[in-house]
Amino acid sequence: MTMKDILVHLDTSETCTHCVAAAAALAKRKGAHLIGIAFALESSLLQYYGGKLVLDVGEDHADATRKAAQEAVDIFEKRTKEAGISAESRIVECSTMEIADRISFHARHVDLTFLEQPAPDRENRSLMATLLEGVLFNSGRPVYIMPYIGRRELPIRKAVIAWDGSYKAARAVNDAIPLLQDRGETVILIVDPDKRRKSHGDHPGADIAVHLRRHGIDTGIVVQDSAGLDISTTILNFVSDAGADLLVMGAYGHSRLRERTFGGVTRTLLDQMTVPVLMSN
Repeated sequence: MTMKDILVHLDTSETCTHCVAAAAALAKRKGAHLIGIAFALESSLLQYYGGKLVLDVGEDHADATRKAAQEAVDIFEKRTKEAGISAESRIVECSTMEIADRISFHARHVDLTFLEQPAPDRENRSLMATLLEGVLFNSGRPVYIMPYIGRRELPIRKAVIAWDGSYKAARAVNDAIPLLQDRGETVILIVDPDKRRKSHGDHPGADIAVHLRRHGIDTGIVVQDSAGLDISTTILNFVSDAGADLLVMGAYGHSRLRERTFGGVTRTLLDQMTVPVLMSN
């Protein structure tokens, strides 16, 4: 399988530095084109109220976001030029209400999108969550999520697949194949298979392992009992103990007032992840 184009969200945070570095490294390995997108957000006060005083505040806000977006683009262009890869950048001006649709539109036209984990103490946490939900639930494409603590300087090249036999897990595995082919080892983790017996067949993980081996991916299977722990905690503990540098899993959510929100396991993993996660819905 080939990867031809990659999208990365740009801002001026340190986590974005790691995101761009990882996206550029992947683009270089795969000979893919890298697209950086920064958002210049319009003021919600300007949108809803108008009026001279509020209009001035809105213009100041808009100028500040345009300046920040241009700074992020300048950094991206410098780094991609140094990396010697095919790249382009875009600045999109829109309101916060439009941002999920905008990122989804751009994500639909690439193979993979890089985003940052919504950090608990960042002012833009809700914005990053909106971007993430937009790509996962509305683009039809996978997303590579970089933890806000960054990434290991020396990659271990070991992946863990959180496999439950569902179509979402299958979608994530398929989307991850180009990345799994780069790994020296891939572990298929199955938690409490007896609870989803119909999804696993006679030998949990055996069929997906065979499929991956046909793609040249070396795989092993580990079956674990959650022993009363949350599924998300069991997965995170295993990833940490295994010393992996990538987690692959399906994204689960539910509809609320016509909006998509993350389900319990997905939400916990996104809050507590310490390694990059590739998710598909």
